[in-house]
Amino acid sequence: MEAQTFLMPERKEVNALVYIHVKGYARARVTHLNVEKVGLGRVIHREKGNFQLIKGIKCNLEIVLKEKREVEVNGEKRMVSSIIIVTPLLNKVLGEGKSTRTWVGRKYDDIYIGFKRDGVERSN
Repeated sequence: MEAQTFLMPERKEVNALVYIHVKGYARARVTHLNVEKVGLGRVIHREKGNFQLIKGIKCNLEIVLKEKREVEVNGEKRMVSSIIIVTPLLNKVLGEGKSTRTWVGRKYDDIYIGFKRDGVERSN
């Protein structure tokens, strides 16, 4: 999907691939959002995920990390406190001013955000 991805608090843009995996297609067991960029997966401990705070902000989705993590993206090390994904489509999943806690996990160099059923149904 067409989206911009920023690492906070510096609001550093990274050229990440963002796409939705729909449950039942391409072996997806749940509908989730993938954010792929070499190094980005290190915001989550390997083989672990956690319930993270996700905020809906104007045309954005913000993943608020429980603790700041250092990552190396594009050869630059940065401390990351949250990740913002900018695309109007995500406001249908989690409206502006709303928040939820949902599973954020790591697979290789990407992160994924599990959607709750009611969010997926709202976006149709």
